[in-house]
Amino acid sequence: MKPSIQYTRRLDGVKLAYSIFGEGPVILCPAGWISNLAFFIEDPAIGKFFNSLSKRYSIILYDKHGCGQSDRDRTEFTLESELLDIETIVDNLKLAKFSIFGISMAGATAIAYAARYPEKIDKLILYGAYANGKLLAPEKVQIAMVSLIRASFGMGSKALSDIFLPDASSEARKAFIVFQRESTTADVATSLMSLTYSIDITELLPTLYFPTLVLHRKEDKTISIKHGQMLAQEISNAQFKVLKGKLHFPWLGDTKEIVHEILDFLSESETANLFNKTVGVSVDESDIIEQTTIMFTDIVSSTELVAEIGDANARNLFAQHDNIIRELIDQYDGQELQNLGDGFMLAFPSATYAIHCACAIQKAILQNLPQIKVKIGINTGEVVIREGKHPFGQAVVIASRIVEECAGQQILISDISRGLAAGSKFTFSEIGKFIPKGLDYSVKLFEVVWSD
Repeated sequence: MKPSIQYTRRLDGVKLAYSIFGEGPVILCPAGWISNLAFFIEDPAIGKFFNSLSKRYSIILYDKHGCGQSDRDRTEFTLESELLDIETIVDNLKLAKFSIFGISMAGATAIAYAARYPEKIDKLILYGAYANGKLLAPEKVQIAMVSLIRASFGMGSKALSDIFLPDASSEARKAFIVFQRESTTADVATSLMSLTYSIDITELLPTLYFPTLVLHRKEDKTISIKHGQMLAQEISNAQFKVLKGKLHFPWLGDTKEIVHEILDFLSESETANLFNKTVGVSVDESDIIEQTTIMFTDIVSSTELVAEIGDANARNLFAQHDNIIRELIDQYDGQELQNLGDGFMLAFPSATYAIHCACAIQKAILQNLPQIKVKIGINTGEVVIREGKHPFGQAVVIASRIVEECAGQQILISDISRGLAAGSKFTFSEIGKFIPKGLDYSVKLFEVVWSD
């Protein structure tokens, strides 16, 4: 059944339209450059895309002020006014915690909202997004595009369809032109295009701490892949996935891969979310608590490496990296808890086994794959084992924080792990103390000297 269009009002009286696809945990999708729920609900491609996600999640879409089914008498065009729309929808639906999915221009809006209200965000997904609109095109091109839309929204619509949909069918291109013309006025479209080019949320990127997925089509002409790469590099807990194709909109072209990546990311285990969260562990009678040594590995600058050597070469390199680590895990009685794309989360029965394995990994990578550098963080502590889940708890969080402190080819361990392995003839160098993000106490770090 198609979703209905519902309404709420901002504190200033502006009426906003919104729709909800499906049931389950919430994914809020901020409105892009222009929006029109009536078109979104009726368009087969858009409906199929969001329905694929709504089988497991509640997808919330809305029309921004000035567009679609919302009030159109808009005169203020700022990032703050964009955020006011989101705040109104969130407050009206009483959303306490949700994921946010920003597409294209809405990616910057999603980042700005997430930075302002981090306590509300579970995960962040960015598709075809950017941080600095001033870098989207040369200034002359920006001026020309804005002028074209202002002079003739019809001609501007055709020009934009050539940019957004280079490989789409003639029917899809015609539908996109109709969508633009029926979604707003030429004046509002012009002002919103100017806003698209003026937004710059670059300084907010380092403040984001929740799991983030950055998706970008390799040949996107509207927003080039370098903008996606930049987002992934600057957001500390981001995964970067390069997709095939040229089409800018995620609901056109090969959508299955996009849906698959999003669903995989959202359904990752509770343990994966511990990268940048402090966990308050609630233990019940069915839980098992045991001491375990947790290791995180990470390839340094993996995103830049992909850009430098290309997708195919990078995939081959990463596959060799994974094979080396998996072979060594078996030798040292380790357990692979999760493959994190450019690294692993591992568990070992003792600190000594973990350190032996870490040294072996560094030596094997240096000998066989000198193109890459790996960093390794290790911590030992009590973890909670819950049926159907990976181990979790503060010991896991600290291990994930330690790897963030590492440089390439470095192994850092906590003072607890170092104490447990003190009789194993390793050489340690004291690094000093650090306070793991999200915790209120310090942890002493030691470097393992592994080179021959």
